[in-house]
Amino acid sequence: MHSTGYWLNRNQSLEPRMHKFPITDYKKFSELPLEKFNTLKFSVYILDFNWDYLFVNDFVKSNLGDRANNLIGKNMWMEFNELTTHPSFQTLKRNTERGITSNLIAVSPVNGKRLNITGYPLEDCYYFSASILPDKDDLIDELRNELGKRK
Repeated sequence: MHSTGYWLNRNQSLEPRMHKFPITDYKKFSELPLEKFNTLKFSVYILDFNWDYLFVNDFVKSNLGDRANNLIGKNMWMEFNELTTHPSFQTLKRNTERGITSNLIAVSPVNGKRLNITGYPLEDCYYFSASILPDKDDLIDELRNELGKRK
């Protein structure tokens, strides 16, 4: 995946990546292939309209450890209170509640890592996917490698 978390669409304008999963093929929680989400190499979490967890995939559990084990049925904003004061996460929340697919690139106040998060509202829940982005040194190395390939 390109490190910026964006791709060029047919009109050559930037769009957020959907983390290589066609979420737009689904409309409701009951339609989602939850088993398939556990094979993905990025975080997937699904919340109801009260922001209570309906599902977290194995990638979430492996990255959050014990904190992720009992999330189902719990409210995201209560479990991760540090998100309630973070302006970028509050913007993502407002947009998702308004039915707008949103993309956020920010440093997580939960784990301190740079994340690319896509929020996608379905008819009866919110789907979120999150990828950990490389840090600055990794980006510089990636750029050097790309430039080296062009010589």
